Amino acid sequence: MLTTTQFAPMLRQLPYSDKLLLLNLLVAELLRESGIVPLSIQDDLPRQGLHDSFEAAAILAQALKEKQELTHG
Repeated sequence: MLTTTQFAPMLRQLPYSDKLLLLNLLVAELLRESGIVPLSIQDDLPRQGLHDSFEAAAILAQALKEKQELTHG
């Protein structure tokens, strides 16, 4: 098993979109372990699955990348 000090440099090398996906995974895991229901899904709306969350994160990452390319050439 890797320690945090071994893992951190590898995280820094990940592409932006992968960092977003990892963040999404970690938040979902923490929420699941704690039993906390996110505010966005406390209504009677159907809950999104983890796959849907990853797809949404990937779409967001792509949009941010395109915006950055437009802004910075």
